[in-house]
Amino acid sequence: MNNNKMSYFAPRSPTVLRTASVRKRQSAKRTLSRTASQMLSQPNKLEMVEGSIEVNAPAAAVYKVASDFEKFPEWASGVKRVFVEKKGQKPPEVVKLDMAMFGMHHLNTMKYEYDPGRHMSWTMTDGGVKALNGNYDFTPLPNGHTKVTFQLSVDPGFPVPHMLKKMTEKAVVASAVKGLKAYTEEHLHDAAPAPRRPLLPAFAVTAASIAM
Repeated sequence: MNNNKMSYFAPRSPTVLRTASVRKRQSAKRTLSRTASQMLSQPNKLEMVEGSIEVNAPAAAVYKVASDFEKFPEWASGVKRVFVEKKGQKPPEVVKLDMAMFGMHHLNTMKYEYDPGRHMSWTMTDGGVKALNGNYDFTPLPNGHTKVTFQLSVDPGFPVPHMLKKMTEKAVVASAVKGLKAYTEEHLHDAAPAPRRPLLPAFAVTAASIAM
């Protein structure tokens, strides 16, 4: 009995211990490799983020704010500077945006298309990321408010830590919808299009002139 107990608790040979140690190191390396690949987003992958919000303002007023690019830095937290290609063009077709994305600054050239008061979309033609395309939809609601829907497709073109990518996407959506809502409602009278003055008949103008 004593001999059996001693053989049962006998230490392993050095060869067995070395083999077990090698296997543990190899397993740890595989786990670390999988974790690293999961933490990095895949380059060359176009992903869409989306958000929507109800704005206490008519669609025309919200659209006016969203297409007034020179005021972007006042409400769009990720936009630092704006360069409008053709100043007299309202709204402009080509705009350069100095944007903070993925922990870096990128100067992106955007080409815009419009359906005034209803929709605007953009495509990046040059910049620091591979692709940056998106759109706004402005849907009038029965209560006079506007439902704003924002969509953005982003492809950095380079590996980005997964957590940083998600944080950037969350910040972009929050700025695009919440920032737009807050700024529009605060500057509602400035954003609202000026009401048209009614045209008076010719005889009414003449009568007013005589009365004066």
